[in-house]
Amino acid sequence: MPTSTIHNGQTRILKNLLPKHKRKTPPTLNDELQFGRVRTDHMLVCDYLPSKGGWQTPEIVPFGPFEIPPDSLVLHYGQEIFEGMKAYRSGAGANNLFLFRPEKNAERFYNSAVRLGMQPVPPQLFVQCIKELVTVERDWILPTPGSLYIRPVLIAWDTGVSYRASQSYRFFILVFPVKNYYAKETGVTVYIEKENVRATRGGVGESKCGGNYAGALLPLEKAKKLGAEQVLWLDALEHTYVEEVGAMNVMFVYNQRIVTPPLSGSILPGVTRDSVLQLARSLGFEVEERPVSIHQILADAKSGALTEVFGCGTAAVISPIDAFVDDLGTYPISEKRVGPVTLQLKESLMKIQTGIGPDIFGWRCEVESQ
Repeated sequence: MPTSTIHNGQTRILKNLLPKHKRKTPPTLNDELQFGRVRTDHMLVCDYLPSKGGWQTPEIVPFGPFEIPPDSLVLHYGQEIFEGMKAYRSGAGANNLFLFRPEKNAERFYNSAVRLGMQPVPPQLFVQCIKELVTVERDWILPTPGSLYIRPVLIAWDTGVSYRASQSYRFFILVFPVKNYYAKETGVTVYIEKENVRATRGGVGESKCGGNYAGALLPLEKAKKLGAEQVLWLDALEHTYVEEVGAMNVMFVYNQRIVTPPLSGSILPGVTRDSVLQLARSLGFEVEERPVSIHQILADAKSGALTEVFGCGTAAVISPIDAFVDDLGTYPISEKRVGPVTLQLKESLMKIQTGIGPDIFGWRCEVESQ
């Protein structure tokens, strides 16, 4: 694989594509589609090899396995980060393809790499590689309410089990046609986790690394046994203040006021979170970023002062929460109805993402046709 060369600000990307007769038929909105399980024909791979001059030329190749030796550092010390984002199709036109704020994902991917002692991917290279792969796999982008889920990943590529940061890395991108993350459009029930924690300040909570998600799996199983779909995480020090819900940021609605925990170093700076807050302010809602006590939330849910709750993230966009549950019982929110603020924000955001509505923030990034 040759060293990457840049012309006019763009990196040369090689394409080793399947012949058309060997490519699969993309699904339609009418097909049953489990989120993130249907693979497209191709992926992108780009290695960072100091012995060969740094970043190598990215290549789009047929989807297939990697050969990873058992003593690879990624398997032993967890140097691994990823991102989640989407490409959208607006209408049937071949050129109406959009990414949503990819520069924000590039920035977070860069910061996650720095925090885990990894070689960060240059943001311009990150965005260009995604655009190129989306262009190749454009036939897999489902029309609204579907999309193409994009999973960029960076992993350590050195071998040997001595404890150290890797010097070489593999950057790769996978894409998956998807519909809604949750099978139902009604609200989800969330389990309040009071013992285990997702992250702590000074740790890697604000990085999007696999270890954060692995540590959340055991509480998620407990949540499912109690009839909940996700876990509400509390702070690591006092187990009192709300941080995240599942793999999403969380927001609480008091009629026309929206409250969300502040970014404290242990909370992932969600692209959807930032977008919702900006959008809410533009729509006239009062927005507060402040510590949120779970005790106050449950009291407000019981009194009716808390009118809506929702999680927000790339996969589900905005997901209404209709009840909390713990070992003592269930705490319904607004009689388990999906509220008008949640619906308004979700519809407004998706109109921007898909190109249906005006993009007053300049968030849409068109994918150029080739």
